Amino acid sequence: MSLVYYGFLARYINLLVFKNKTLGRTLEKQSAKRGSDTLLLFENEKLSFQDFNAQVNRRAHFFQSKGVRKGEVVLLIMENRPEYLATVCGLAKLGAVTAAINYNLVGNALTNLLNSSAATRIVVGGECLSQFMDVMQSLEKITPNNVYLDVRWEPEAAPHPAFVNLTQEIHRHKAVNPPDPGLTSLDPFMHIYTSGTTGMPKPASINHYRWYGAGLVMGYYGLRVTPKDTLLCPLPLYHSNGILIAFSSALVNGARFAIIRRFSATNFWGDAIKLGATTFIYIGELLRYLVNNPPGKYDRKHRITRILGNGLRPDIWSKFRFRFNIRDIREFYASTEGNAYTLNLNNVEGSVGTTILKTSDNLKVVRYSIEKDDYIRDSAGFLQKCAPEEVGELLAEIKGLTPFHGYAHKADTEKKILRNGLKKGDAFFKTGDLVKKDKQGNYFFIDRIGDTYRWKGENVSTHEVEEIITAGIPWITFSAVYGVEVPGTEGRVGMAAITLEPAFEFRPDALFQYMEEHLPAYARPLFIRVQKEMDVTGTFKKDKKVLKSEGYNPTRVSDPLYYMDRESKTYVALDSAGMKKITSGWLKV
Repeated sequence: MSLVYYGFLARYINLLVFKNKTLGRTLEKQSAKRGSDTLLLFENEKLSFQDFNAQVNRRAHFFQSKGVRKGEVVLLIMENRPEYLATVCGLAKLGAVTAAINYNLVGNALTNLLNSSAATRIVVGGECLSQFMDVMQSLEKITPNNVYLDVRWEPEAAPHPAFVNLTQEIHRHKAVNPPDPGLTSLDPFMHIYTSGTTGMPKPASINHYRWYGAGLVMGYYGLRVTPKDTLLCPLPLYHSNGILIAFSSALVNGARFAIIRRFSATNFWGDAIKLGATTFIYIGELLRYLVNNPPGKYDRKHRITRILGNGLRPDIWSKFRFRFNIRDIREFYASTEGNAYTLNLNNVEGSVGTTILKTSDNLKVVRYSIEKDDYIRDSAGFLQKCAPEEVGELLAEIKGLTPFHGYAHKADTEKKILRNGLKKGDAFFKTGDLVKKDKQGNYFFIDRIGDTYRWKGENVSTHEVEEIITAGIPWITFSAVYGVEVPGTEGRVGMAAITLEPAFEFRPDALFQYMEEHLPAYARPLFIRVQKEMDVTGTFKKDKKVLKSEGYNPTRVSDPLYYMDRESKTYVALDSAGMKKITSGWLKV
């Protein structure tokens, strides 16, 4: 075993033995140690460890003066900037919990999320004020005097007279560390909402233990981050990869942390050079945006040698690595709320890696029937383990070193637990993901349960079809594949929403020919939807909920629709007449 492994193991044991590791104490320790060294970089601004800690302390004292106490949940909606991190850290020092709100939400989606929380206070960035004002009258628990406005740029709407101007108020408070509230690392400090691609977003409860542990595992062990590094975060800080992985990897290991207000594929490499980035945290679709961007003068002039993230699909893996000269891609598997973790330390292309420590290997791949939407069990009613290379659902056992803290609401947590799975008395976190494991112990993500559909007696992986489409058709930028129901048929028929490269037109004959040559008959999408822009979440995940609900009905879809016509060997425009043929069963799919 390597010295790095033993070094990581020592740190891991230290975390288990000394459970006083919290975000606030970590910041104070690094502030005392690193002092005037730069911690934060944002646009043209630099903040040292001690200056940032002072800002955090002023906020902590401000919130304390307003009555915020240990365990209280405070909502936060703000774009990426230093004040976001200062707010989270200030609340964390008091033992309060930040509920991180997606700043892309508007209207009913924002109202429902705010009302579903028990919080009565909210910090609103001036840049998000307009969308907040639109829903304020519909809020059930938040009163105007508990709205704390943080303005860096000019607000988009006139503030309510009862709002508290946090930007002005914090300067009246001390910059010294507040009294320690006696936290342990098992106390929560943040609620991070799931992406909502398969249902309503749910708040996952994140404790200091997970935050600090992410800094060790992902930062120290995965990226080898040191004080010489500048870690760039192009992702929103309300997302777990931003606040839980990127920020912890920098702060725990004493590195500089660079943040971008909003990701731009056009400006990314220029920003990376300007900020001096040596590594960054990614989401797979973000890398797809970069690969699809035209070649630029900064593609290989940056200092980034290694990156870490998840969701990178095999069809762009090598393209990205060679075009931008990236030495190491550290793909991992994890979820905001779960206890399943793998990490790719060996550049195995397409793999989400292996278990991090054999002593805490809690992962099992079990047989799952897509057709019945249920587990395959033995005669005694227990689950069956998959053989190497066999696709099944990934389960993560809930035990000593791998607890499952789940969501903020107990009922949501219980729904994700499977009990008495392999033996009586055990318990597992249901990931909802289909994976396979090779003989070397490498895991490979296949698809989400619910995305994989069954057609003509075969299971179709939407992710695999998406990869084949985008890998081989240069004029298609993005594709989202999903199953739709057709009257008179069993299973689900494939449908693909696609976006085209600028200045390209849809080529139905060429697409049909490509599908025939590269996909088996059962996996070829029978319906095509041509979109100007792909529907994605704030963290670049394809949002298929709306696509599935609208299906191929031209009365509900304004985008051009096509269906596969095998006789004419092309995709034909789908209108109301074609729709009648499909629903009547006359047009066979």
